[in-house]
Amino acid sequence: MKFYFKTVTSVALLMAFIFCIMPFGVVTAKQESRFSGYSTTLTTRASTSETINYTRKEYTTVETVKGVPKYNQVSDLTNSCGAIAGAIIVGFYDKYYEDLVPNYQTYVSSGTYKGRDSVHIPALMRELYTLMRTNIDDVGVSEKDCLNGLKAYVSGKGHSIAYNSVKYINRLNETTCTNAINNNHPILLFCDKMDLYEFSLLENSDVLVCSTYVGGHVCVGYGIYVVNYYNGNNLFRTDKYIHVSTGLGMSTGYLKIDSTDWCNGAYEVVVS
Repeated sequence: MKFYFKTVTSVALLMAFIFCIMPFGVVTAKQESRFSGYSTTLTTRASTSETINYTRKEYTTVETVKGVPKYNQVSDLTNSCGAIAGAIIVGFYDKYYEDLVPNYQTYVSSGTYKGRDSVHIPALMRELYTLMRTNIDDVGVSEKDCLNGLKAYVSGKGHSIAYNSVKYINRLNETTCTNAINNNHPILLFCDKMDLYEFSLLENSDVLVCSTYVGGHVCVGYGIYVVNYYNGNNLFRTDKYIHVSTGLGMSTGYLKIDSTDWCNGAYEVVVS
């Protein structure tokens, strides 16, 4: 009986030790993020607004040539933000490599990008949707599958694609983002959430309206906007934004570069 008691006690202690360790492994292990966009996981909180009063302001802005396409969802493709963002990238580069979207020109003679048509861009989205393995392992796409699917599509058209990170720790790197856009390269953004800003410009005041989208989403950055606010000669505020094509009903908006709570991954995309 003594031997039995010691054995049970030893086993119990061992099991307790394993039980105590296992939760820490589960909790601290990095889970693969998913990005689903149009789904119940992407919800909008009530918008908030802020008024900034000033005597003068100075701003600088850089954008890719003629921006990027402003595509939105195809109704039968659920959780499709990865495919939409990928289509925006492909549509952008089709102006320079017209075989990327066969039998279709994504821009008009002025160089301005067309909106989504009813045939060719939906077909592009469907192909990317499959290549990105959307909804296969879980809802939406992973960052890896999104990047790999876009690469597979571009490679299949006989072109090369490179991804250069423009992120620094847990936020965007303003310098590398600006350099990318100055070089006419769009930026693929993997967002944990989106605080999406719009502006109403009044005399000596700006009204910032922020809509918070909760849930993973993929969008495309194509501009940098920096604004300095002054009262007299006193600089009292500087705001820095990246201009994005959202793939949502609100086709464009601004995300704050300095925020540290939204950027999961960010890549300059170069197609050649």
